[in-house]
Amino acid sequence: MSRNPELTRQLIIDKALPIFNTKGYAAASISDITAATGITKGAIYGNFKNKDEVATAAFEKGVEIVATEIGKRVRKEKTAPDKLKAIVEFYQEYIKEPPIPGGCPVMNSSIEADDSLPFLRSKVIRSIALLKDSLIKMVNRGILERQIKRDVDAEEFANFFYSVIEGVTSLSRIEGDGRSFAFVKKFVIKQIEEISI
Repeated sequence: MSRNPELTRQLIIDKALPIFNTKGYAAASISDITAATGITKGAIYGNFKNKDEVATAAFEKGVEIVATEIGKRVRKEKTAPDKLKAIVEFYQEYIKEPPIPGGCPVMNSSIEADDSLPFLRSKVIRSIALLKDSLIKMVNRGILERQIKRDVDAEEFANFFYSVIEGVTSLSRIEGDGRSFAFVKKFVIKQIEEISI
């Protein structure tokens, strides 16, 4: 085991992420993390004050991973409509091959943190707001660059887009196949095409 505190902290986060994301906060334990990392509880508590801090760091890492993967797809496209379509494609692949075991950390954590985990709920709300804000900026840029119609309400479209994609991704993972996503994808692509110039 490395004596570098930052490497130890990162190892804990990396190993805790799939545990929290698949088991959920309530079912995940520090013992699960010690088993996954091969380090002691003392080492974990030497890096984190408590389980809440580990869960928060793991959640933030999960959001970062998903945002990075989406960003790679989006940067390859030249127009706002194509960037939106790239996000749809990413989530369709996400159903079968998520970059993090257990699926979307925002969706997973939002369900669990809704009523019982205020420390995590605030992080989830902030992450959702940042994701929506990115979509709003994407649509507004598309309007400025004459790729998207001027009368499109960027905030309205971003909220619609995010809610539908996040919801159908979760539904499709629960169902264990991509049929629901395939149906909704046609509708979302049609909406993107309708706002495009």
